[in-house]
Amino acid sequence: MRKVFAALVALVLVLALGGCAAAPEEMAVRLEDGEDTVTVTGSAGIEVKPDMARVTVGVVSTGSTSEAAREANAQAMTDTQAALMELGVAEEDMKTSDISLRPTYSYTSGYSEGTINGYRMSTSLVVTVRDLEQVEEVLDAAIGAGSNSLDSLDFLVSNQDELYNEALADAVELARQKAELLAQAAGKGVGEALTIEETSRAVATVRENPDTGGGNLMAAATDTARTVVQEGSTTIEAEVEVVFTMEAAEAAAE
Repeated sequence: MRKVFAALVALVLVLALGGCAAAPEEMAVRLEDGEDTVTVTGSAGIEVKPDMARVTVGVVSTGSTSEAAREANAQAMTDTQAALMELGVAEEDMKTSDISLRPTYSYTSGYSEGTINGYRMSTSLVVTVRDLEQVEEVLDAAIGAGSNSLDSLDFLVSNQDELYNEALADAVELARQKAELLAQAAGKGVGEALTIEETSRAVATVRENPDTGGGNLMAAATDTARTVVQEGSTTIEAEVEVVFTMEAAEAAAE
């Protein structure tokens, strides 16, 4: 079950009253086309459980020649992909993200230039796991097949855009509620929204799980222990800044 929560922050009250005396210190006063306005910022968030994951594993290999390093790397990466496909991971859910081949050097005391003593090749594979119950199996299978590096594990929400749009709508409504509260304190009512500015972007924030320190706990895979992960929860957050007109209380109530 998702939990919707909201925070209304960063408040600026703008009262543009033509011909009035100086405003109190806590109020910013300016004239905008002869209209009274109130500017507020509203933020809202939707907390959900992730339903997919993105894992980045890799193979680092060395050899006395560049070809030897490449062959060892290619074999381990091929075995890794085959093992993941046996688990049901689709080929299109696996993508090579980084690949590099560099010489390694040995250095003799008194000499600044090193001598090439071998080669090191590394390849990274980004794997999208659409069934969270398979995350641990995917990690164990990749490591067991020859991957010897684990670069990242991210938990995601498949319908993030839909949830973000919902949070945006909540943020606008909460901004209006704040504007109404402020306008009422000034003896006014709230009219139409003059401008609405989206001040956030669609980002999912992983909330820390108290039992796992953030959901990225991994135990080394052995014959007697399996990798253990916890996905925690994710928050989709949105924020807007809205400028409302302020009217006489009677007019706003009509």
